[in-house]
Amino acid sequence: MLRPTIAIAALALSAAAFAQTLSPAPQQVQLLAPQLVSFSGSSGNLDSLVTGLTTGAPVTLATVGLDGSLQIVTFVPGSTLSAVDAARVLESARQSLISRGIATPTGQQLAASLMGGAVTTPSGSSLLTGVLTGSTTPPTPVQVRTDSAPVLSGTSPSNLSAAQLQAVRNALATGTGVTLATTTSAGTAQNVTFTPTGGRLSDFEVNQTLQLAAALLAQQGVLNPTAEQLRVALFGGTLVASNGTSIPVQGVLQGRVRNTSDSTIANTSASPSVNTSASPLAITSASPGVSGSATPVTGTSGPSSAGATSSSPALLAPRGSATGVIRPGAR
Repeated sequence: MLRPTIAIAALALSAAAFAQTLSPAPQQVQLLAPQLVSFSGSSGNLDSLVTGLTTGAPVTLATVGLDGSLQIVTFVPGSTLSAVDAARVLESARQSLISRGIATPTGQQLAASLMGGAVTTPSGSSLLTGVLTGSTTPPTPVQVRTDSAPVLSGTSPSNLSAAQLQAVRNALATGTGVTLATTTSAGTAQNVTFTPTGGRLSDFEVNQTLQLAAALLAQQGVLNPTAEQLRVALFGGTLVASNGTSIPVQGVLQGRVRNTSDSTIANTSASPSVNTSASPLAITSASPGVSGSATPVTGTSGPSSAGATSSSPALLAPRGSATGVIRPGAR
């Protein structure tokens, strides 16, 4: 008879194995080796890697550099693996690069670790033997293209027209909302509303915001965003990638301070820093720091001419006001 702890562990492993059989390959790999998400650079990159390794489809990796450049790497793995073997191969590639001082590889470095090729390491150039191929020369060419991160100009073929992108730019510049009439991939009509917060943006800030949004989308494998994908990249929400994966995203404008009446620093009754009866800073007769009796605040023979009451937070009044608060030390 199995001991209780062993039995529980066996049941847990069986349940995990059963769950994995019901999950798509990328989800199985994430369950087996969650560290591979950061290693590949994004969930979109990992999905492309696992799909390519398990089906033989071409892999596309997008890496945004510190200078804003966008590197797009495409290669064909040339083999079909199970999800477990794909996780093992990717982990071997990760360890290979870590041993050479590369913890967060670019798409080109990752492709070289799998297919073979030269990479630049902190100690110089190094020739890698591909984990998949066992060779330093990839059997099929690895295509590498480096561009500036897309500014979403609307000049190239895109899911968004030039007029729609200009409407989004105007909305960010004026701080007003705009609704775009678009069509989904299924051919149904869809209205996507952009609601800027935090006031107007300058022309430079608009360009920078769209650049950051495009880089965020590229990191998730979205190079030609729809109106809804752009809205999520700007204001946050759930991004549905090209392969159907749902990814929670914090938009580039999501943390922007809003100068409106619903701001936590605005002068309204709901603000925690405003002097109202609902404010935690207001001192009333219910406050433990104020006496509710007729005893004078300073202990003199007569009561103050206007003591602290529930409707008058006297201790917060300015000196010399009509509340009659006696200054410390007054006679």
